[in-house]
Parts: sequence; C-alpha cells; structure tokens
Amino acid sequence: MGSHRWYPIEEADDSFLTTAPLRHARSVDVPFPAEETWAALTGDGVSSWTRGMRKLTWTSPRPFGVGTTREIHMSGNFLLRERFYRWDEGHRKTFTGVAGTRAIFRRLVEDYVVEPTADGSRFSWRWAAELRGPWRWFGYPLDLLMFAPTGRSHIDGLPGYLAGPGSPGRKPSDARPEGQ
Repeated sequence: MGSHRWYPIEEADDSFLTTAPLRHARSVDVPFPAEETWAALTGDGVSSWTRGMRKLTWTSPRPFGVGTTREIHMSGNFLLRERFYRWDEGHRKTFTGVAGTRAIFRRLVEDYVVEPTADGSRFSWRWAAELRGPWRWFGYPLDLLMFAPTGRSHIDGLPGYLAGPGSPGRKPSDARPEGQ
C-alpha cells in the first residue's frame, strides 16, 4: 500500500499490558478444541467476524513465528501494521503495533492465549494502548465507541465463526443437526 503515509508506533512489550492508559481483557470459552481455535486466530478469516475490521493480510510467509508481520485494514480507511514479538505455536502470540496510516497510537500491544479446557478451549485476550497527541483528549469516547466494541466483537464472535461451515477444521459433514 505505497499510497498511504505511515506514522510510526513505538514498539512496546509485556510490561505495557499492565501499565497502558487504555487496557482491555476478555476471555471466552469455545466449544471447539484448542487447535481449531488457534487455527481461526492465525487464519485469514479474522476480519469476517471482528467489527470494524475489513481485511487482514499476513505480510510474512508461513510458518509464522517471532517476527511475523501483518496489516489490518480497519473501517474508516485506517491501516495498522503489527509485528509479533511472541509466537508460542498453538498457545500464545503477542504483537506490538509498528505503524498506522493515522497518528492515533503512540504504543499498542495485543496478547492472545489459547488453552484447552474440558469442553473445548478458552481464548483470552488482552489489549493495551496509549494514544498520541491530540487523540489522548478523546481517549474515553474512542475507547467507548470504537476500541472496546471492536475487542468485544473479536472475542465474542469467535465461537460463532468456529461453528460456521467455512471455518478452519469445519467440514460440511460436521454440521450439527438442528436442535443438537
């Protein structure tokens, strides 16, 4: 996307997850094995269930690991570049924002953890951000109207996505009969 002007985002680490001015944490139990939950979170379909996310593009080749990058196209023609500084395959991945097409974020970190449970898996998510310059003055309304709802949709929409016929690990024959 060479036609966009990119604004750098200061890279941050795990300590920022507990010190950032804006923070969210959320978990959801998913009635599918941890492998399927992980596959959904590392696939190309994330934008199909997350509010405000238009497209996700992995900009690193598979297999993914530390250093993997991706671009997120959000509504309002906002693009975000991310770099993963942690990648524990099948269990945990954490990224820091590195650039955006608007100078909104000073720092940004997102952490994903997938754990097996007796009935499937649990997906836990943490998000931390510090806004830049004049955006700081609008932090609360932006969080209330954009950041928090986007995060909730990302977490709460995952079980429905996994239950759908086009999700990773789902085959048409996996569909459950009505009422079961």
